[in-house]
Amino acid sequence: MAECRRRFLSEARQKVLHQLISGWKRRGSSLLQVGLNAGFSPEFFWEAGFDVTALDRSPACLSAARAQTGDRVEYVCGSAERLPFDDGFFDYAVLVHHGLAPTPAGEAVLREALRVAARGIIIMEWNRFSLAGVPKSALEHWESPAATDDDACAVCGEPAKGSKPWDLYAMVRRACPGRCVSLVSALPLWEASWPDGSSGLLASLRHAASPLNLAPLPHPFGALLGMKVDWAPVPLTPIGMLKSAAASLCAPPKPSREQVMGRNPLP
Repeated sequence: MAECRRRFLSEARQKVLHQLISGWKRRGSSLLQVGLNAGFSPEFFWEAGFDVTALDRSPACLSAARAQTGDRVEYVCGSAERLPFDDGFFDYAVLVHHGLAPTPAGEAVLREALRVAARGIIIMEWNRFSLAGVPKSALEHWESPAATDDDACAVCGEPAKGSKPWDLYAMVRRACPGRCVSLVSALPLWEASWPDGSSGLLASLRHAASPLNLAPLPHPFGALLGMKVDWAPVPLTPIGMLKSAAASLCAPPKPSREQVMGRNPLP
């Protein structure tokens, strides 16, 4: 049951992230994943086409992730509150389930992600305002190698706290006023409607509800909340990109130099 729910939540994260990164340039772009919380593998971003670096404070979590991805991802041990990188070192940064809240620690994590990213960031959080709240499934963390108290994951071992959408939005606006903010959520129904590997009538109803739960929706009511901040306007979906391209093709042609000179002759 736990494995089925873990795969379901992983699919939900991927749906939301695919929607958010759809307008980003990938080939040749660098991306920093801050935190390995909830066992979300940075290999997702590598497969999407980014050059990926992942940071976590726990050597045990880093070792477990490295065993999964090998050399495809570069791993760095460090703190999200003080990232060991220069300003704008990466094109993009992603914060995964940090439980960002309007506290000095939460604002420090956000400021650091904004500092090292040159083009945009993504924040993924559990939504405390959703029907599911912070789901019980979020309390189940991936298995990492046996670790001592000194190197145990200080973040992954704590219960997921989640964030409130309005607090998160206000934090982003204070930290980077004038930036372009996009929001997507998934899992809008109760946790009881999520597949858990069981069988019977209830399992059939959960299966029928899966398309609605997994569809990325442009509102803040789903249990899984994704927020994207871009330094410049970026279409949220490939359809939006096509519309932008079509609009540029259909724009009225610019007047020729001769036409301009004819209307505004030189003295």
